[in-house]
Amino acid sequence: MAGVKLSKKGYAILESVMAELEMERPEVLRLAFAKGLTESETIQEVKREHSDFEFPISVIAKSDEVLLIKHLIIDKVQTQIDETKLDKLILSCVEQGLEIMEQEMNQLSNADSYFLYLVQKHGK
Repeated sequence: MAGVKLSKKGYAILESVMAELEMERPEVLRLAFAKGLTESETIQEVKREHSDFEFPISVIAKSDEVLLIKHLIIDKVQTQIDETKLDKLILSCVEQGLEIMEQEMNQLSNADSYFLYLVQKHGK
């Protein structure tokens, strides 16, 4: 599995979320992937202007997790996918997840913590 490049907008959002949550890049990328996979209505490849930031797919799915991730995506898109398309769909989930996270942060007041918002929303 190769590396993929975030869009310029995605990279800007990534930096913003990292600062807000005080988390490292790999954790935020995994969180964005999970949000994109679970909260996006559809997963689709979108052509965007790429940034210089590239990350390996192994940040999202280690060798033994790739099959699980692939089948979660297949379940969402309801079609078979090959390895090259898998990388693009994982990137799409990350990009969409980052956009969802940006929308959620923008809805909070300055006094609200995005971390506490996530805990309350997902910590049932």
